[in-house]
Amino acid sequence: MMVPVRPEPDAIVGECFPNVQAKIVRDGGTIAYGWLIWEWPRVFIEAEHHAVWDAGGTFVDITPHVHNEPAVLFLPDPQRAYDYKGQKRLINVKRSLGQFKSVDAWIAASDTMQQAMEDNSVGNEIRMSRDLLKRLWENARMAQAQVLVDLAASTKVNDPCFCSSGKKFKKCCARLIDLNAR
Repeated sequence: MMVPVRPEPDAIVGECFPNVQAKIVRDGGTIAYGWLIWEWPRVFIEAEHHAVWDAGGTFVDITPHVHNEPAVLFLPDPQRAYDYKGQKRLINVKRSLGQFKSVDAWIAASDTMQQAMEDNSVGNEIRMSRDLLKRLWENARMAQAQVLVDLAASTKVNDPCFCSSGKKFKKCCARLIDLNAR
């Protein structure tokens, strides 16, 4: 279902679970657990564990999002409650749309990094060596770069840019990507 986004003034980006709990304390209602569904066109679809505020059968996403979306696609899943005691997050579920082989490598590198961060987290604090974090980050970043190169190679100059800027590819990201890196 499409759920309107109406961020609370004190809500923090990426902290939907405590945001909704604070809203319930202030205004009543209940928490609805589920998944935000995101799509990177031609690349992958992703489900992010999330919670929204349930005001008596009306769902509202009170957590602000980086791109200020006015509404989000939310799939309720009451079986997937958040672990408040251990503060462990579920790793996002990602599936390639099958257009580029490089997407599978990027998903694997991203999942490995996310899992390592959760495995080494205590509450809201991550404790792992800088070297390990740097290596995992670099692997994910390089894998994502290959996806961007593949996207660029399959985008025509007058097509809309894959970054969703609304500009033509040639006037946007085309000049930033070296297709010889393939």
